[in-house]
Amino acid sequence: MPNNKGDHAQFKRSRRDFLRSAGVAGAAVGGSIALGGAPNAFANYQENQRSDYDVIVVGAGFAGVTAARNASQAGLRVLHLEGSGRVGGRTFTSRFANHDLDLGGTWFGWGQPHIWAEKMRYDMPIKESSAYSSTQYVWYDDKGQRKVGSPDEYWGMMAPANDTFYAPAREALPRPYNPLFVPDTQGLDHKTTLEAINELSLSDEQKSLLRAFAAINGHSFADQSSYLDQLRWIALSGFSQSFMWDNIARFRFEGGTKALLNAMQEDSSAEFKLGQPVTHVRQENDQVYVTTARDETFVGKKLILAVPLNVIHSVQFSPAISNTKLDISEQGHTGSGTKIYARLKGKRPLTFGHGDQNMPLCFLWTEYDDTDSQVVVGFGASPSLLDTTSKDAIQAAVRQYLPDAEVLEFASYDWNADPFARGTWCMYRPGWLTETFEDLQAPEGHVHFASADIASGWRGFIDGAIESGASAAARVSEALSAERREA
Repeated sequence: MPNNKGDHAQFKRSRRDFLRSAGVAGAAVGGSIALGGAPNAFANYQENQRSDYDVIVVGAGFAGVTAARNASQAGLRVLHLEGSGRVGGRTFTSRFANHDLDLGGTWFGWGQPHIWAEKMRYDMPIKESSAYSSTQYVWYDDKGQRKVGSPDEYWGMMAPANDTFYAPAREALPRPYNPLFVPDTQGLDHKTTLEAINELSLSDEQKSLLRAFAAINGHSFADQSSYLDQLRWIALSGFSQSFMWDNIARFRFEGGTKALLNAMQEDSSAEFKLGQPVTHVRQENDQVYVTTARDETFVGKKLILAVPLNVIHSVQFSPAISNTKLDISEQGHTGSGTKIYARLKGKRPLTFGHGDQNMPLCFLWTEYDDTDSQVVVGFGASPSLLDTTSKDAIQAAVRQYLPDAEVLEFASYDWNADPFARGTWCMYRPGWLTETFEDLQAPEGHVHFASADIASGWRGFIDGAIESGASAAARVSEALSAERREA
């Protein structure tokens, strides 16, 4: 961050309620805006339509859009299907408080090569989070006491704690884009992050702050994530704290992530269809048959399934894919917390807040600094801690950091209830990286997989989605070329 030196709650709607009220995509907003819904999934029903394609890409997040663009630019005939009524996947740009605000994936940095290359390719303008100019830091100690201080006071305590937390990274992940390059001889992958933090020689206050830090990284409580997987971010950032913060929370696109996504999709010549949730994938006679909820079947030589890991098990496969993929998908990665934006009345110091993992919001900072108000963004480890549909609950959570804050309006999105996401960003549970990663990336016959959740590098980020989509498109193009040469 700036200036640094170094089970769902009862109030959560069911997926059925979510779909009924939002039409596939919706948000909780402070009574001021409504976010786009999808058309009826069975509208314009056509019985058993079939077409033949080189490649069928399923999913229109960054992984799917990248895969469809790259495959079509390679001269392949591509059909691109999206289950919901919008493009974006786990990114979602909406207009709020006069800003193009991202309810899903938002930030990136120049240490993330794939998204930065796209930014340069399309000459996309960027903005910086206002938190990078924060003058006021608010944090909570291990006794639950609120503290306010300068950047130097906060980082003077937090930077050494992070150094200790990340100390094993260089030895464990010397080649971070090849996370299995060296054996996990220390057993870091099978250790929960909570266990690792509790073993560190640090003060109780530092440990408490690290637990909250682990909670925002994994978007769940610290006992849910693998310690080795937590270490990836610093390894991918050249083992530098300041560079890591630049990558994960500094830059965002002017116009929101949709600006880049739209530019990429406009570069694609793939045939594109919205409102086509895939229900069944069948491989037979060297072809892939993809059936959607509209009871339409499309035929292709290859399939790139570019959907989140947590969604894979909702598709029926014939023949069945590996039990590892299905079991991991059904269990779900750690990402299941909350993200809210709130517009606050009046001017105040630019603030960066760091709490306890059991607080409704374990982090909160100023994202937009406006003439007569500010927009803060906050993150919580679990929807059980905060009703993101309640203005009163959000104001109470914000006031733990800013006691005099008055929330004028708010925005949030329930990614856990979204059937095309089933969670937020991905971090792996203990044992997943060393035991399942290669299987999760592996194709199943003519079915290839692409997602930020299985990226080799910045897994869980837009950069990882682009990496994975590009890799899948390259593999499919190469395989089809080889098959043509052999024919």
